[in-house]
Amino acid sequence: MERRKQIVSNPVLKGVVFDMDGVIIESEFAHYQAICEAMGDEMKESYDTFLAKCTGSDEKYAMGRLAEFSGIKYDENLFQEWSKRKANALRRLVSEEAHPMPGAVDLVLSTAERFPIALATGSRRSDVDAVLSFLAGGRLQNLFGSIVTSDDVPKTKPDPATYAKAVVGIGLKPGDCLAIEDSPNGVASAKGAGLRVLGISAIHNEEKLSQADWCLPSLENATIDKLICLFEN
Repeated sequence: MERRKQIVSNPVLKGVVFDMDGVIIESEFAHYQAICEAMGDEMKESYDTFLAKCTGSDEKYAMGRLAEFSGIKYDENLFQEWSKRKANALRRLVSEEAHPMPGAVDLVLSTAERFPIALATGSRRSDVDAVLSFLAGGRLQNLFGSIVTSDDVPKTKPDPATYAKAVVGIGLKPGDCLAIEDSPNGVASAKGAGLRVLGISAIHNEEKLSQADWCLPSLENATIDKLICLFEN
């Protein structure tokens, strides 16, 4: 019997899913400042510790880790109080000074002209609303066909649920989408959901993002045509 040749088609990019913090907005220090305000003087951990050990998931994870390292005992009621304080502080900080990551705003705008785009973040909905209201004069508002926050899933990153739901929200299959991520937990979430991943090593180095399919130091010179070339070749 004659064997049929298997035809393997190259993947075709149909959508892009962006992380927010560290990919679109330079916000990790603002998150840290807001958490410091929320938790008070008992929280003594440094920004370096926050970056190395507390990012890439949701605020409960971040504040829980910082509380553990600082020897602070807390219950759900205290966490909810921290969360309210942090949301108010972050909105104020972002309104005063919101810096996009290099190249991010232009890439989001140009990608949205050609593909469905989604946002998959470990931040809360209130944080996302604040960022999109103030960043780049609000130009990124209403561009994302799907926005999934830590409020929208039972388990946040590194669980795949955030990216899985984001892809469903733009009506695409995971294998047809590119995720852009800057944290190991975020990369793990996107890969677990079946997306291919471009890692951005502005905060975490390439070694920590080794699960990503590709890695760039920033989005400064990235264009949608370059992303298509990466994905499809």
